[in-house]
Amino acid sequence: MLLQAIAIDDEPSALTIIKSHATKVSFLNLAATFTNPFHGIEYINDQAPDIVFLDINMPDISGLQLLKNLTKKPLIIFTTAHSEYAVKSYEVEAVDYLLKPFDYARFLLAVTKAKEKLTVTKKSTNPFFFVNTGNQKQRLFYDDIYYIEGEGNYVNYHTQKGKVMVRSTIKKTLALLTTDVFIQIHRSYIVGLSWIDKIEDNHVFVGDNRIAIGATYRDSFLQVINELNG
Repeated sequence: MLLQAIAIDDEPSALTIIKSHATKVSFLNLAATFTNPFHGIEYINDQAPDIVFLDINMPDISGLQLLKNLTKKPLIIFTTAHSEYAVKSYEVEAVDYLLKPFDYARFLLAVTKAKEKLTVTKKSTNPFFFVNTGNQKQRLFYDDIYYIEGEGNYVNYHTQKGKVMVRSTIKKTLALLTTDVFIQIHRSYIVGLSWIDKIEDNHVFVGDNRIAIGATYRDSFLQVINELNG
């Protein structure tokens, strides 16, 4: 599941940090940033992003006041240099509260919380979905998919019943997988967590298939694995 996010902060330097962190998270797309909070309100009400990184202390309107102007309610991760706002942020049910300056590890923890919350609310009740294969639509069961391999303008679903080729991209495919059992581990690979037999030497093994873990995705992948272990 690829989460769509925006960031609103009157300080351009703060937005630069969020942009830098966001590029390292495989399941997050930072679609837009705003130093003008009113432009941010318009975007949220029109585009309905999944997550908003929102500064609390802004000169024209506070982040808390901004929330009252939203017709659509995304998940909120507050960002601020003022710790005294922490209690108020939780009163409005923010997902998390990032105290500036925050590092990548703390940022990743916040967006992982948001992903978990969205997974619960967006998770499909159907155990399957359909993909276009030429002139046909083919049904695929989530539980049958070992891994997905990107190859140019196509992706290959490797399943219990064989390989299914679809004209698409890894990014678009990730957005289809609304369950919580898939994770991108490389720019060209998504794997089903339940089919991973072992992890060794920066590779995962799915049956006889050895798949490299990309450096960009390693930290988020290992964090998910650690969370599964409790």
